[in-house]
Amino acid sequence: MSGISFCPGCGAPTTSVTEVCAECGAQVSKAVRGKTWMTTTAGILAIVAGGAGLTQWVTIAVVEIPYWGWLPMGGGLIGVVATAVVAVEIAIGIAAVVGGVFALKRKRWRLAFGGSICAIFSFFLLFLNVPLAIAAIVLVVLGRGEFEQSPRLRGSCKSDLREL
Repeated sequence: MSGISFCPGCGAPTTSVTEVCAECGAQVSKAVRGKTWMTTTAGILAIVAGGAGLTQWVTIAVVEIPYWGWLPMGGGLIGVVATAVVAVEIAIGIAAVVGGVFALKRKRWRLAFGGSICAIFSFFLLFLNVPLAIAAIVLVVLGRGEFEQSPRLRGSCKSDLREL
């Protein structure tokens, strides 16, 4: 659906040259904006921060947990807790990367914003990802007008993941 945007008032499809919505009469020209560097940069920062944390936690899961014997089967409570923490951190890293991809595509602002927030919690080497994630959050918020604005968007997460 390239070249199609949506009316901020009623959600009717419009084109990039539409100034007034034919359905409700709302002014559309201010809502239709070009792509700026902010949303692209936010997506890249979220992907880098989430990807760095994801890489670190996958490495811990593959290399360190088996080395130290922190497996749930033989490590007792410490093994269960360590494995759960690693699993949660991997999921958070994946969410940050997915949110960054949605920011790059300028679709689903809430998922892009949530992914940027998840990037804060995908801990990487002394929290080096935190400044990247904060910058991604700020840029996603500032670039909100660039995202698809339709209230008619599909509501299921499965449809969001199919768009990737």
